[in-house]
Amino acid sequence: MRGLCENANCTFNVTKQCVLGNPLEDCQYRPVVDDAGEEENESFAREQENTDQVSKRPPISAVGGAVLTRPDDEIPTLPASRTLSLPEIHKMMEDREINMIGIVGLPGAGKTACLVSAYLLLAKGQFERYTYADSATLRAFEEIARGSRVWDKGNPPEQITTHTTLTDDREAGFLHLRLRREHDGRLFELLLPDLPGEWSNRLIDQKDSERLQFLCSSSVIWLMVDGRQFVEDGTVAMARYRATLLIERLSQLLGTHRPRIIVVPTWQDKGEFPQTEADELTKCGVDLGLEVELSPIASFSWSEDIQPGFGVARLVDRSISAVGIAPEFWPTLDSSDDERQLAAFRGRA
Repeated sequence: MRGLCENANCTFNVTKQCVLGNPLEDCQYRPVVDDAGEEENESFAREQENTDQVSKRPPISAVGGAVLTRPDDEIPTLPASRTLSLPEIHKMMEDREINMIGIVGLPGAGKTACLVSAYLLLAKGQFERYTYADSATLRAFEEIARGSRVWDKGNPPEQITTHTTLTDDREAGFLHLRLRREHDGRLFELLLPDLPGEWSNRLIDQKDSERLQFLCSSSVIWLMVDGRQFVEDGTVAMARYRATLLIERLSQLLGTHRPRIIVVPTWQDKGEFPQTEADELTKCGVDLGLEVELSPIASFSWSEDIQPGFGVARLVDRSISAVGIAPEFWPTLDSSDDERQLAAFRGRA
């Protein structure tokens, strides 16, 4: 067996390849080793064996080639955790009880900011009456919440959350949350769509309701309105007009289905929502056979009098809690014996 290469211009000792192209066992620059060099020779042989094994591996530099081997199908993997599609939420709703909350509103009304505020409150353990239990869309929540973590203290931006855009403009994307109510431990699952405000604009102006048909499966609908526009004389008339038009379009879209409509004025840190405007919107809904109520919020706040996240937990609680008092399961009614058919039958017998 031959030993190391003695040619100073050859890189065989490092690369295990002869630069002159000589056969490895017949190269004149590699002397035959004797018993004294047996240990060095064995070390070289082991290196040669390792080199041969590496050379037998499939190349990874080929364009389109797999870098990693395919994972075992039996090994559990984490979900993609992006927004859920309509087929995915339909399957979830078939398997178990889930509260579908519809969310509509014009651009800039604060729809995404409300979702971000709820997520951050849950993350900090400050969500009143509820705690976080699970979510199938954590990455989606992180993506929409990212902007709220990067602005400088004392220099807040005009808009904390980015404008919502969808990869598929024809289909809604849904966020998922599972909450645990503190006083009884009951679990509630929520599906919350994060939609661009342009969809609501098209519903108002063009009666384009095809993409919003999922609202017919909702138990409650949040109608988000920019509260700042209702406290300024120059914008209140147009804001009221667009909000009432949206309620009318929702009534037409929902048909016989009549979920609760919660009007959600945002930006309460900029001014309290006028009661006269609340009465106007409530009356509009009642005239159309809809139950309309008001639940103002401040997703973020720059006022010392209003805490960030004001009203968000209350809004969620009002959306998933039973409204009113349930009727008695088996009431006791006052009646005479003559009115009871069984008693009358026994009497005639």
